[in-house]
Amino acid sequence: MASIKVEPFSHEFVCEDGETLLEGALRNGLLLKYGCKHGGCGTCKVRLVDGDVAEQGPTFALSAEDQANDLILPCSSIPLEPCVIDVETSGLTEDEFFSGDTSRGYDAVLGRFEVVAGDIARVRLDLGDDEIAFTAGQFVNVEVPGTGLLRTFSLANCPADSSVVELICKQYTDGLFARFLRDADLGTPIRLFGPYGSLKVHLSHRPIIMIAGGSGLAPLLSMLRDLAAKGSDRSVTLYFGARSEGHLYALDDITDIGCRLPDFEFVPVLSESWSPNWTGETGMVIDAILRRHTTLAHDVYLCGPPPMIDGATPLLLERGVRQRNIYYDAFTPATQTVPS
Repeated sequence: MASIKVEPFSHEFVCEDGETLLEGALRNGLLLKYGCKHGGCGTCKVRLVDGDVAEQGPTFALSAEDQANDLILPCSSIPLEPCVIDVETSGLTEDEFFSGDTSRGYDAVLGRFEVVAGDIARVRLDLGDDEIAFTAGQFVNVEVPGTGLLRTFSLANCPADSSVVELICKQYTDGLFARFLRDADLGTPIRLFGPYGSLKVHLSHRPIIMIAGGSGLAPLLSMLRDLAAKGSDRSVTLYFGARSEGHLYALDDITDIGCRLPDFEFVPVLSESWSPNWTGETGMVIDAILRRHTTLAHDVYLCGPPPMIDGATPLLLERGVRQRNIYYDAFTPATQTVPS
């Protein structure tokens, strides 16, 4: 066992042997912000002030700067001795900390399933008379019926549409949830949990660049819809990377958003093939951005696979984006079990 002191609240709890910092906090009725629980989203970042931990699983949500500043991921950190952690970096308030985990389960039914481009499907889960309060950019964990296992998906709908959960799902050939969706009837019950995650549009005077790859469009679509619903006048450019024209989707939604945002630009980027009359960008998304911007003083939101984020971040920094103004959601398949 190891005692854990949490600053700035000067509160201590005990982790059992082999227990992560997050598991120990939740077991003691306390909250540390979290999302994916497997080191992928970075929601739970805190600073290790004293002590030592063993990291288990991936830690790609920690940048080099994060690691230099002694940030760790409580969801994948097992204390090796008494530790002191500072949760100020996560934005956790004292009331939230002592209130414990307030995320909950929702009973939904499958309201829509449509393959829209290549291996990408759009899914709508109907909550009936229930509603889910969330911030644009957050995600939910969806139970694969009959398995007791969870899959993580960002919400694509606007928070104002609180009686539904819209998902954009990559259809892995042997994926459990993909197989379920292919065989399920509309109206099939589905259980989900959340919302989780800290990705959101940050208030600022800076223009916004959003970068999406594959199913990573989902949280950005939610954020754009929310900006439009709120009448935002910020400058927003959406870069959407796909392999070919046939892999682009949600174009009608993006066009509608563009009509409602006064300073919006959509830049599709194709990496593998395109028709002779294609007028958009080609190559890698980050290369297209660098061709169009010699300097950058933007807030940048990236959503896609970890290699895309890892490759783009240093190039954005070289062009002038500050590390603290880069926000991302890395998508990796991961297995979790339904919470007890």
